[in-house]
Amino acid sequence: MTFAPNSPEARQDALRFRLDRGQPLNLAALAEEFGVSTDSIRRDLKALEAQGHARCIRGGALPVSRPAAHTLDRLGHDGAEQAALAAAALPLIGNDMVLMMDGGTSVLALAQGLPHLPDCLVVTPAPAVALATLAAGIPTHLVGGRLSAFGAVAVGHETVTALDGIAADMAFIGVCGLDAGFGLSADDPDEAHVKRAMIASAHRTVALTGAAKLGLRARHRVAPCTDLDLLITDAADDLTAPLAASGLEIRHV
Repeated sequence: MTFAPNSPEARQDALRFRLDRGQPLNLAALAEEFGVSTDSIRRDLKALEAQGHARCIRGGALPVSRPAAHTLDRLGHDGAEQAALAAAALPLIGNDMVLMMDGGTSVLALAQGLPHLPDCLVVTPAPAVALATLAAGIPTHLVGGRLSAFGAVAVGHETVTALDGIAADMAFIGVCGLDAGFGLSADDPDEAHVKRAMIASAHRTVALTGAAKLGLRARHRVAPCTDLDLLITDAADDLTAPLAASGLEIRHV
């Protein structure tokens, strides 16, 4: 349901609720949703940043890093958006493929929706993804390393080295921010290195994300749009047009 209060206090309460649930905020989309100017939303985001609920970036804001327990709680609650993205990605997967699977709610939803693929191999730094693919009877290689509290994925030199040594058919990558000029970005520098290694080791790279993360620039660049092959998203054409102009294939759900 669309909620469009006019007072700054009411807007900030609604935005704080989303941030506390780990949702990124897109400046242009919020201005349209609430029926106010982008300057008004920008002031709301700055106020939430001052309160410690948000970190303002170009095009919107990201939630502040949260303890690992909150991250795991967020991963355990995928919704209709993640399910739709996962359903659109399933036809890309064949039984004889080597798949690299990132962390994040959308990639986890895909892992949970995979059928029994006995001749496939899933390589992942995300324990939650590994448990899901193992439960489906899919051969699974969990890459080790120090677990990141932000994304609940293994990070560090050991992780990147292991990923560099594997040739994958396809990588499914989670998104913190995706901007036509800045490219794919991540909020954590160690996670950015892991995403970069997965992209480099895969023949084809697929990014999964909802509309809220398009046009955002998280703190650390992962790769330019030209390093990605396909974006699966629920975003409208006006949000994806700059990405399509960069050569990125778009699949809408």
